[in-house]
Amino acid sequence: MVKNALTIDVEDWFHATYLGVPEKDWPICEPWIKSNIHRILDILANEEVKATFFILGWIAERTPEIVQTIADEGHEIASHSYYHRQVFRQSPAEFAQDLRLSIEMIQAAVDVPISGYRAPAASIGKDQQWAFEIMVENGILYDSSMLPVRTPLYGVTGLPRFAFRLCEERILEIPLTTVEVGNIRLPISGGVYTRLLPISFTEWAVKRVNEVDGQPMMLYLHPWELDPQPPPLGRNAISRWSHIINKGKMEGRFRQLLSRFSFGPVRDVFSAELEIIKRIQDEKNLATGTTSR
Repeated sequence: MVKNALTIDVEDWFHATYLGVPEKDWPICEPWIKSNIHRILDILANEEVKATFFILGWIAERTPEIVQTIADEGHEIASHSYYHRQVFRQSPAEFAQDLRLSIEMIQAAVDVPISGYRAPAASIGKDQQWAFEIMVENGILYDSSMLPVRTPLYGVTGLPRFAFRLCEERILEIPLTTVEVGNIRLPISGGVYTRLLPISFTEWAVKRVNEVDGQPMMLYLHPWELDPQPPPLGRNAISRWSHIINKGKMEGRFRQLLSRFSFGPVRDVFSAELEIIKRIQDEKNLATGTTSR
């Protein structure tokens, strides 16, 4: 049985890009993160499944005990940026500063190497290839920030559907998962897609990716998606709708997927590929006399 990658984007409800809550207002928003993280951890413990938690540095700085608890339960710790700013809205210098700050805050909470990164809102496109060099400079081995199909909000056409190497083969890109139905490529990675699409279709799609493509799926969700209450505010009706659609069904669907398919953290699912990436990075650093942060 193919083992799929299970990932959790650790952010609170007010960090969702399409809700448009200004950063200056985050400290006064009611936090849901603690209760929702513990709900996820309880589910994973019950199913005996480990996952990769992409943690927002802003969260790690303010609630380091959450990061420690996640690590203590044996899950993988990775970065989801610090401020949850879209990469295509940043300069290379701003991105580098944000990435380093996120790693610093996460490692202040728990002393583990940070090997993975996921950009907010899948916001790395063809014009942000410079981001991968910055990741490599900071010891990142893999990224999961690209969707290989164009949507109204994000995505890049022409990308491979499954894991491939970038930046002189020094980093592994693990795209968000899509399924091909005829000539149509559809996103099925998780989040709003798992909430919006019938669970029967999602199960069919995962099975197709595993058995027909012979590849692991990359499943993701946000802790607030398991909380049935609607967000207190939103920029407009459409953004609020996309934030709350089928939230009451998400926990049941999540449990169902965990029970019917095999899941694990990125470090396990892609262990062979990551060993190769690490060796390539080490050889390059040795040849140039540089070291990753």
